[in-house]
Amino acid sequence: MQPAAIEIEQLQFGWQPGNPVLEIASLRVGQGEKLFVQGPSGSGKSTLLSLIGGVLTPDSGHLRVLGRDLGTLGAAARDHFRAHHLGVIFQLFNLLPYLSVLENVVLPCHFSRQRRDRALARADSLDGEARRLLEQLQLSDPALLARPVSQLSIGQQQRVAAARALIGSPEILIADEPTSALDADARDAFIELLLQEARLQDSTLLFVSHDGALAGHFERRLDLAELNRPARAA
Repeated sequence: MQPAAIEIEQLQFGWQPGNPVLEIASLRVGQGEKLFVQGPSGSGKSTLLSLIGGVLTPDSGHLRVLGRDLGTLGAAARDHFRAHHLGVIFQLFNLLPYLSVLENVVLPCHFSRQRRDRALARADSLDGEARRLLEQLQLSDPALLARPVSQLSIGQQQRVAAARALIGSPEILIADEPTSALDADARDAFIELLLQEARLQDSTLLFVSHDGALAGHFERRLDLAELNRPARAA
């Protein structure tokens, strides 16, 4: 059996006492696994990702990421852990509009020495690794790389966000509805490119979407509504 990247046991979380949003009895995601997480809007998908990323902490139960119980860490320690080990592609991308394409991609390496060192192990410079990732994601036009990201199309910004998440080979990649603004052809092509690069880096991938039609790209499918049932019945 693969070592676990993420382990959840009897987790509960709610925004108000006595009114849990999430009740998950058990979940295990193996290192290197590519997991599709499905659920309708309001089902708690983004809350689950925030817990895995250490932005939120459980009210009870255990959440271990790469062997660390995040509920036992303080806020600053969780921030450092997230910077070192997680790459995130947000639904709205969260790029810095006044920075260039290359500046946005290398940004995580300025917050994590570990990711900086891993990026430099792959290339002679951070910009060099950023260019490699962008080329893999089919965004290699040199004329674009010095532009502010605000001047790019939605599809191009999406690739920049993916390269930023991937740089420095984080052990876990989280993609939160990253294809919602794309048409079907561009969506499927992007998912395959993301999976290809995640496999190359041996990163665990959690891809979250309300669109169950995307599940066929992934090794395993998880329905968040079904996952909650064992905890509610316990």
